[in-house]
Amino acid sequence: MPLSVLLVRHGESEANIHNVIVSDRFDPALTDYGRQETQSLAPKWQGQPVSTIYSSPLRRTMETAQIWAETLNVPTVYPDPRLHEIHLGAFDGQVIDDILRTNPEDYNQWKHNPESPPQGGEKLSAVGARMNAFLDMIASQYHEGLVIGVTHADCLKAVTLSILEAPWTSAQFLHYGNVAGVFLEYHDNRFQIHALPVIPI
Repeated sequence: MPLSVLLVRHGESEANIHNVIVSDRFDPALTDYGRQETQSLAPKWQGQPVSTIYSSPLRRTMETAQIWAETLNVPTVYPDPRLHEIHLGAFDGQVIDDILRTNPEDYNQWKHNPESPPQGGEKLSAVGARMNAFLDMIASQYHEGLVIGVTHADCLKAVTLSILEAPWTSAQFLHYGNVAGVFLEYHDNRFQIHALPVIPI
């Protein structure tokens, strides 16, 4: 099997059900449903030659990655800060409805142009740079098999747009729900999007 990478979003978290956007201030756990949907997805990849599993160091991603590891008999999950959620600055920890009531202009500007983040926040291009650095590391250390990286929706958007060389403003047309993923294969010294798996739970 050629070198491939499955980048997958974490399962439903407590922040998801309360419509809170979080990056640094809070570190919510998975919900029971988030664990269930991960437990339903991971076995579909049994039989694949999994080399290792990496994860964003946040709780919801580490919990998701641990379920993958237990299901696929991978002994260790390696936290990697390059897979971390986008840093949200002034919006971190806020309920989206509250932001739309108090600061709709900045929120809508950010959603339409992720290169204009909230105060203290991170540009999507910066997320793309660290995700590309992660993929460069994978390409240098592994030559075959499947590497799994558990991460966040904006990280998946950044990878997709970076590989496609699409403008960052195109992020508004992408949506990655919980446990959605991007499957990449390494050919001709670069990663290609092989599939965008949408697997029913």
